[in-house]
Amino acid sequence: MLNFNLSINSKKEKSKPNNTVQKSGSFNYLFLGTIILSFFGISFGNFLVDPYDIFRHNQPFSLTLHKTEKNNYDRLYKTIDVINIKPEIIIIGSSRVKQGIDTNHPGLPKNLTTYNLGIDGSNTYEILRYLEHTYTNQPNLKKVIIGVDHYMFNDFYKLQDSFVEKRLNKTHIIGTDLLNALFSQDAIIASKNTIKDNLTETNNTKGLTYGHDGFLPYPYHNPKDGNTPWRFNTIINQYFDFHPRYKLSDDRFNDLQKIVEFCRQRNIELIVFISPAHATQWETLRVTGRWDSYEEWKRKMIAITPVWDFSGYNSITTEPIKPVMNNYVDNSHYTPQIGAFVLNRVLSHNVEQVPEDFGVLMTPDNIEEHLAKIRSDREKWAKMRPDEIELVETLERNFKPQK
Repeated sequence: MLNFNLSINSKKEKSKPNNTVQKSGSFNYLFLGTIILSFFGISFGNFLVDPYDIFRHNQPFSLTLHKTEKNNYDRLYKTIDVINIKPEIIIIGSSRVKQGIDTNHPGLPKNLTTYNLGIDGSNTYEILRYLEHTYTNQPNLKKVIIGVDHYMFNDFYKLQDSFVEKRLNKTHIIGTDLLNALFSQDAIIASKNTIKDNLTETNNTKGLTYGHDGFLPYPYHNPKDGNTPWRFNTIINQYFDFHPRYKLSDDRFNDLQKIVEFCRQRNIELIVFISPAHATQWETLRVTGRWDSYEEWKRKMIAITPVWDFSGYNSITTEPIKPVMNNYVDNSHYTPQIGAFVLNRVLSHNVEQVPEDFGVLMTPDNIEEHLAKIRSDREKWAKMRPDEIELVETLERNFKPQK
């Protein structure tokens, strides 16, 4: 009996490790399954909410949500839009283009797809690379309209951190962008904020236009909200950060030359224009001693290609600063109404609706006369609006550079 009991006990003791292994294995499978389900749930949730608006082209169904986080990721979602939409006409430039030029302009052919490729804070290198990216996805690109700005040609102005070179010239979303859009903490937060904003309908979502053509006017740039003077002061101060270090960049003019040659070689119509910022924008150049660079910038550009100039002191750009304005939302960004005037002029569409002094095609033949007229127009404006000159000079005296 003793031997028999010992044998039974021995078997029981030997069976204990096996049970432990089984329980441990079950726990591991459960743990792994939980992780997999969690990742699947997170990715599926981000896919459905799609806070950056990059999956809408490929979703079998879509939630009707205002994509309140979209504006901060224009370099991402516009890359994907070009891949899927394959536009035959692009309007490209900075946030001035993004928020001011409506692609549904009657002067643009309706049988061709037009896309607004305006990107916040872009420079000429980005414009070149996004032009190439568009052509990679649409070899039948017909027309390119570029809005250029003085700051783009600053040798000290660097590419934005959100610019990702490797995502361009692809016909698909790259793996890192896909993973970030589905699994990253930023995407989770963006999805959460998107749902929250849509449920509460905050001031950030009321009246928004989230066009699928890249045109994205935003409510904090609403000229009718009575807060325009405050925004003028804010943006003017931003340019006091830019101007103290300014040097015209040979690389940026080389970019423009490459853009011109790229379009010429592929028989793509190219139109270049200078954005119509408010007169106080040009006054910031004067008070910081950068007026000469402003004129030299124009001389160098028209040595490469003709340029439509909407800058300076004309009946549009000299609109008095007041709480509610028609032409401007701040001294940098113009309204879609003014953007329509720009397209009217450069497309020769209903030009009788455009003020006669708004828009001059600069060429080597008329550049010096044109620059002299702007100087003369500035003197006339200074006598009419001494309060606005005083505003700019006071802001410059009190300005404290950001560290």
